[in-house]
Amino acid sequence: GAASLACVCLTSPRASAQVTAYDVATNSTYSGSFSGLNGGFGFGSWSTSTPGGGSYVGGDGGITYFGLWNNSVLPGNYSQATRAFDSSLAVGQAFTTSYKNQNLNGSQEWEGFRLLDSVGGVLFSYWQEGGNNADGNYLDAGGAGTATGFAYNFNNLNSYQFTLTSSTTYTFTELFNSASLSGTLSGTIGQVQYFRESQAGDPNNGGGGGTDFRFYDMSIATVPEPASTAIAGLGGLGVLLAIRRRSL
Repeated sequence: GAASLACVCLTSPRASAQVTAYDVATNSTYSGSFSGLNGGFGFGSWSTSTPGGGSYVGGDGGITYFGLWNNSVLPGNYSQATRAFDSSLAVGQAFTTSYKNQNLNGSQEWEGFRLLDSVGGVLFSYWQEGGNNADGNYLDAGGAGTATGFAYNFNNLNSYQFTLTSSTTYTFTELFNSASLSGTLSGTIGQVQYFRESQAGDPNNGGGGGTDFRFYDMSIATVPEPASTAIAGLGGLGVLLAIRRRSL
């Protein structure tokens, strides 16, 4: 089961990770929207806001995922799914998640995730946008920047890890290709939010046809030094999905 897989993935001969929050989409029962569901442990219930779109639990080659879609042509409309952490992210802890980028038809279409404070303020944001296959984008206390080497990788799995290195600093890594960046924060992280947006009412945006956003798992763990050995196992299904990626 998912719990036993997590234990295997998080085992290291040099260091061990203490998992404080974990969920994977296979813990959720299909019910249309996943708003209000609360699988796993260490997180609050999902809440969704999907004007012009929706949320659902789906299957991809036998692996279950959370999905968001949006086909609004109104400027600024977007679909988002948010979960609170039972405890705020602490120094030395890492938040890890895995997802696939589907079709992004133009520069006005974005998808990714944000880390929020307890009242919804954005402290860190990472996203891909259509037309930029080589790099990603991020926003933190220092402003917006280019996540160099964080490739778009259409329809392939990506696994991302955000590690709080001090009360005001972090590192952010794409675990499959080892692209990494560091930056600053101003606030305490208490929520995660996944989003699919059409920034200017792009009429090419739509549900179905590979334009939805699929995310699979999320975890929070405290990783003692040396972090590099244990940290690659986070994300619950990280090892399984990394192997699966090669066949997609």
